[in-house]
Amino acid sequence: RSSRMDDARKEREYRRFYCDDIARCALPKNSTLRDLVDKRATDISSNLEAILVKRSQDPETPALMRQAANLCRKWLRGELISKNSSRYEKVIYPAHAALIRCIADHLDPEPAAAGSTDEAKRVLLPYASDLKPTGSDERIRIDGALRSCADASSADDELRPEYSDIVLVAEAKWRGKQDEAYDQLIRYTRQVYANQPNRRFAWGVTICATLVQVVLFENDRMISSKDMDVTTSAGIAAYIKFIVSLCFCEEHQLGYDPSMTWCSENKYWIIKCPGRTPDNDDKQPATYYARDLVFVADHLFGRHTRGFYASDDPELVDQPDTFIKDAWPHAERGSEDTSRNELAILQDIVKQLEKRGIDTTDYVRPVRGGTVRLDDNHDDDTDIVLDPVVGDIEAAHPRMGTIAENDETNASTLPAELAAGCGKDDEACAIDDSSRVEVIPYCVHRRLALKPIGKPLYALSSPYELIIVLADAMTAHSKILNLCGYLHRDISTNNILAIEVDGRVRGVLIDFDCAIKVGSQRRVRAERTGTPSFMSINNLRNSSVERSELDDWESLLYVVCWLGVHGISEEEQSKYQADIERKCRTDKDFKPPLYKWEYGTFEEVADSKARCLKDEVTFTSSVLNHFKAEPGYDMLRELAHELCQWLLFNMELDRTYRGVVNTTKPHYRRPGTRVNTNTIIVEDPFVKRLEKDARDQINADLAEVMNLYKRAA
Repeated sequence: RSSRMDDARKEREYRRFYCDDIARCALPKNSTLRDLVDKRATDISSNLEAILVKRSQDPETPALMRQAANLCRKWLRGELISKNSSRYEKVIYPAHAALIRCIADHLDPEPAAAGSTDEAKRVLLPYASDLKPTGSDERIRIDGALRSCADASSADDELRPEYSDIVLVAEAKWRGKQDEAYDQLIRYTRQVYANQPNRRFAWGVTICATLVQVVLFENDRMISSKDMDVTTSAGIAAYIKFIVSLCFCEEHQLGYDPSMTWCSENKYWIIKCPGRTPDNDDKQPATYYARDLVFVADHLFGRHTRGFYASDDPELVDQPDTFIKDAWPHAERGSEDTSRNELAILQDIVKQLEKRGIDTTDYVRPVRGGTVRLDDNHDDDTDIVLDPVVGDIEAAHPRMGTIAENDETNASTLPAELAAGCGKDDEACAIDDSSRVEVIPYCVHRRLALKPIGKPLYALSSPYELIIVLADAMTAHSKILNLCGYLHRDISTNNILAIEVDGRVRGVLIDFDCAIKVGSQRRVRAERTGTPSFMSINNLRNSSVERSELDDWESLLYVVCWLGVHGISEEEQSKYQADIERKCRTDKDFKPPLYKWEYGTFEEVADSKARCLKDEVTFTSSVLNHFKAEPGYDMLRELAHELCQWLLFNMELDRTYRGVVNTTKPHYRRPGTRVNTNTIIVEDPFVKRLEKDARDQINADLAEVMNLYKRAA
């Protein structure tokens, strides 16, 4: 738990930005509704004391609500004082809930006025406080949370919170513990993303004694407001206005995706997919139906990639034939360049392969896709979320330079996501200390309908099937690079799927968000991309060494090691996680295998991998010896050993081409004549391996290894 909180702290230190009036993003776009929000908020602020007094004295009001109303009055006067900070925090819960309930009661529309343009679209009501919500993968309780209701009459303030329905999480702390409040809010909000497939961004609130802050979590940043002191008329008025705004604004301003809705009657998601297809540019979206997520966006920052098995026929929703990918990749504002557009890349790959007469059965093919639209006039992107405050944010945080062209750190997601318990499939979970060059990185909401559908690696039945799938994926990787000129650059457990062709398992390489077109010389600008647990050492260090297919082969090595240690199936991974948690409870100093591949900065993850791979003995003791002992894992262990040997310690090459650390040798003027012994040549093995002959040799050896093990499997 301490490591999770520590990583949440790192997340907050890097991700937190300021914007005094971030709450403006919740104001309705319609000017008439904005005026109405001002009027209603002013009315509530002016009469709040009278409302609370009436509630506290009303005999028909439940006793707990009367008590909460009295606590709220004391809170707003700054009279809630306790020497015990934890006790004080628990007193804030009902006080804040009473305030939210008062606002809801005041906004609650009359039945006759339901649907009126002068009435709130919803009211926000509190859940029961200090409980663990359903849908959580952590043993943590939240201080408070708000949910959306049509009216206030049917509300149950003792209802256990459900992450799938939470609109906003509130975290209460004692005075001076603002940073701790942020850290807890980060952990809770990650759970909101994981349980809500239609979540685009999220709101949160921190309460430190009488100081309230509003926090907005978008793809790359958490943006906090100035303090709103509820003991002052201006502070309580500002907070009430924020809550009222959430009751009047559009659904997309709450952070929800209007193009993806849940049908409670039929229990499936209705998903609108943009209409651009390989054959036409029809702007009309197509409708798909999906039961459950295959890939969950269980991380707070990043591309928030989600995947669904879907059908365009609601009657065949349980017989899906299409994979829907929903993500927020980085893009360049106003650019028409399609070189980093996954739809265009996939279309080009399929076209080039078919032109060469290659069967594309084992390759992902786009059916349709494009940028998700909020309405007929607006694409869904970062700017539409932060439109009212972009200027304020940039003024408060001057740029430290312009963002490097196509700088994709895969959103540089930090440890909090992984630290909060996601052991697999995270998009990125480490700190990029070098990429703070753009205040608001621009992301676009894109959705693709793809075929064929495949199952994730954790659905495979044995290590033998895994080896076959990985071999097929890397064969496709090589053909796409050599014949189409695209380097994938994001090999991970999440980006390889298994399909069944003629009764046999096959592998498919997916997710080309980070792919890039390479020239005839195979030179790719050095930039950090991928998922930290599977990123190459050079990639993690963001070194000046060009990225190549050798980085992707190194990522494959980490995939094999990761699954060999953690297990392939969900059952094996859950058992592994339970064993690790049990050991951590009995030994506070215990660190599980590959621990440092998950947690820490990019540089720390790189150093950990370099230590594991420095020589065969260390690699065996720190990684291979921790592979599972179940049937089939011995072959997976041997494969990992072979990949490491032929990639990093290839005996067909000179020693300067081997290893993960620089080698040095004396510099000679001519044979037999030595100059000053202090003059040495430093050889970087990563650079040496990029020489054409060496690279070709290593690629051929690795491909042969995979084919041999595929045949054996």
